[in-house]
Amino acid sequence: MRMLEARFYPRAKSGGRFVTIGRVVCNDAGAAIHPDPVSDRSVSPFPVADLQSKLQFFVDSLASGRADELLTMKSDFWSFVELS
Repeated sequence: MRMLEARFYPRAKSGGRFVTIGRVVCNDAGAAIHPDPVSDRSVSPFPVADLQSKLQFFVDSLASGRADELLTMKSDFWSFVELS
């Protein structure tokens, strides 16, 4: 089992500040999202519901819950960090 933190950068990664949208638990059976409480203000102008839907899309796109796919994903607004 591997646990990843899903980070969203409202002003792109170059802005530096990120908001944790949730944690993704990956194992051989697949992946599950454990959302964090996020205020709309912290990710403005993006609605929290849209970000959670996007995270669900990322997870649904994984092949058999492979965490490496999220860890190596190229995005200016999202990153995934493995938690120990």
